[in-house]
Amino acid sequence: GKAFCAGADMTAGAGTFDGSAQAQQIDSCPLSTQAWQVRKPVIAACNGHAVGAGLGIAMQCDMRVFAAEGKYGFLQARRGVVTDFAMEYLLPRLIGFERAFELLVRAQRLSGEEAVAWGLAARCVPASQVLGTALEIARDIAVNCAPLAVGLHKRLMWRGLDAGLGELAALESRALNHSMAKPDALEGGLAYVERRPPRWTGTLSQDWPSWIED
Repeated sequence: GKAFCAGADMTAGAGTFDGSAQAQQIDSCPLSTQAWQVRKPVIAACNGHAVGAGLGIAMQCDMRVFAAEGKYGFLQARRGVVTDFAMEYLLPRLIGFERAFELLVRAQRLSGEEAVAWGLAARCVPASQVLGTALEIARDIAVNCAPLAVGLHKRLMWRGLDAGLGELAALESRALNHSMAKPDALEGGLAYVERRPPRWTGTLSQDWPSWIED
């Protein structure tokens, strides 16, 4: 289709956001598992428009590929409601306070290229190339980088949004020593010396340290 996710279903018209008509309270983060909680990288391939909740879902991912033809923005303020998916927390940390504030309170739409310039994504390509570009990134990570190292990098970076420098450095040191004790650390060095692709044997299910979640 032409949209990754166009936001709320507006077929109910003015009643879409009528709180008095809601049978129960709405959870602003309704997913049982948020993208940043997944141990593996999550790449949002936005092949078209991503607005409102749709863009919120994409911003929870680790990487995003936007379509040049798409429109991107948080339009909720123009509908009389606030955003969801913890955007007041994530956006200032990802793109800076001023840009995040303007995006939310002006609620304007950005083109794919404008969205990249604002820091919402690192890549903007024609819509027909979005999925292929995302898959290329995913394959490169899967083939060339050890699963445990990638997973630990992700967890440390998301933790780093809140952690102090000393706390994060201590976690990083612990993660470094944990990863160096695994066979994939030796395999990475051998693959480089022997000029061949690495053959990773580690898995996140077996090698993931429980303390990283504390």
